[in-house]
Amino acid sequence: MSPQSPSSRRHPARPSGTPSRPGPGAHPGLRAPAPPAPGSWAAGTAPLEGTVHAPRSRSVSLPRRRGRWLTVGVPVVLAGVLGISSFMLLGVSALVGGAGLLTPFLASLGIAAVAGGGSAFLLRNRRPRPTRLGRSAEEISSGTRAMLEKIVKDSTQQRRRIHRMRRRVQGPTEKRLLDRAETLLLRVDALLGSAALQSRRASDPDVMLLEGMTERYVPELVGALEDTVGFLTPTSTEDTRARAAGNLQRIDEQLAVLDGRLDRLEHEVVSGVSRTLDVHSEFLRARFSEPSADPAADR
Repeated sequence: MSPQSPSSRRHPARPSGTPSRPGPGAHPGLRAPAPPAPGSWAAGTAPLEGTVHAPRSRSVSLPRRRGRWLTVGVPVVLAGVLGISSFMLLGVSALVGGAGLLTPFLASLGIAAVAGGGSAFLLRNRRPRPTRLGRSAEEISSGTRAMLEKIVKDSTQQRRRIHRMRRRVQGPTEKRLLDRAETLLLRVDALLGSAALQSRRASDPDVMLLEGMTERYVPELVGALEDTVGFLTPTSTEDTRARAAGNLQRIDEQLAVLDGRLDRLEHEVVSGVSRTLDVHSEFLRARFSEPSADPAADR
């Protein structure tokens, strides 16, 4: 008699790749759990809704900031060139005609002001646009709408504060931290525009997290950065600059924590959209896989 019973022997796999039949000692009523279907989820879980933004969408990407050479230097040079050229042209004509130089001078000043002011207006760095809630007042509860509007207001104020700070900051590390903080605020604005967030209550943990980011977390880190920048100058002592550099590193680490939490929240929203699309695809495949005998039923 063989030392191994027939029930403990392993049967080789079939050529087709399907599992072999269980042995005689196996229980016929027990089967291994089948993997979940691609478009299924737990019962009682409502599908999420949201907006999927492209990786290069302006809703989640940092807007380009024009340098001072473009916003200030180009208008000044253009105004100077046009003003001097017009004064020389009009001045020569006035001298030839026997008139004075006051009128050509005033005319050249007007031309320079119009050219410089117009070019400066066109090349200016525009302020960030506030996020608008796309859904109507009937679709969003009053408490949720008030909370979302407060988050939008706080985010807009902090972005304007970051823009004012960027004019005074010179170091690359400080600029990178400002860009990272502004990117967090842009991502918060993008999440506020999704139907998944707008359909939740004001007491929802994710909504309260976004409110805390725009009201406390990001403003405190930006304020700490503003207080630290002044001690990175060469006039400060070496020990003070080392402590300030350590503060910048800690600010970067805390911004990374907020960035990771937004990553998880965005993943949840996008996963909800994916589940909704999977269910819709399953419905369409089951509904239109076979042609119906009654054409009126497909309408």
